[in-house]
Amino acid sequence: MGIINKVRELGIGFVLETLFERFVPAWVFRIASIAVYQLDFDKLSGAPLSNASVSFCDSEQELEELRELTSHSSVEPHLIGVLARVDGQVAGGLWIATSEFCDKDVGLLFSLGAERTWIYSARVEPPFRRQGIYSHLMSESAQSRKRQQKSAPLIAVSEVNRGSRKAIQRFSTFVGKVLVIRVGSMVWARSTGDLQQNQNWTFRCSRSPIQVEVTGQASESNGG
Repeated sequence: MGIINKVRELGIGFVLETLFERFVPAWVFRIASIAVYQLDFDKLSGAPLSNASVSFCDSEQELEELRELTSHSSVEPHLIGVLARVDGQVAGGLWIATSEFCDKDVGLLFSLGAERTWIYSARVEPPFRRQGIYSHLMSESAQSRKRQQKSAPLIAVSEVNRGSRKAIQRFSTFVGKVLVIRVGSMVWARSTGDLQQNQNWTFRCSRSPIQVEVTGQASESNGG
């Protein structure tokens, strides 16, 4: 994808943010406005699904394929992997965090408790994009929660990522937003909407990240 097409599809803000993060390490400086959404069972039920085969990872080989796809090296036990295949080839995938999700780059810890889950690192390989695989992955992840009579998963996106934000908004409900600034190990954050944090500042984000949790009726109203 050329730079002009990238700007048109993703937005100039996201392109500049991506370039900045490529050259400036997270431990030096980060600023982000993060929008949090909750998948909506009703909206997803009407989403067109791809011809991909989507399944939860149940072997170490599948988990390793997902790590390679998403460039994610974690082997934490509270993580669940989901893979999409087309004709046996890995086409996309995502991770689901239970209990908690820690965004180490910005020093935020999203506390999920026993009822909530968090989708992150969703990726579709370039040759398989625009085929409905992204929404298919989201749908399967949400339906598994519905079958368990649990609340739908949460997902976050940078507000300047126009492409991803537009895609997520089609089948989700807005929960809240977090504005966060990190300088070295110091982090300041402010949450709005149905999000609440335990503190505004931390000076040791690696050891004591700011904790954020969903409040209000966002999760309960979207349950099974």
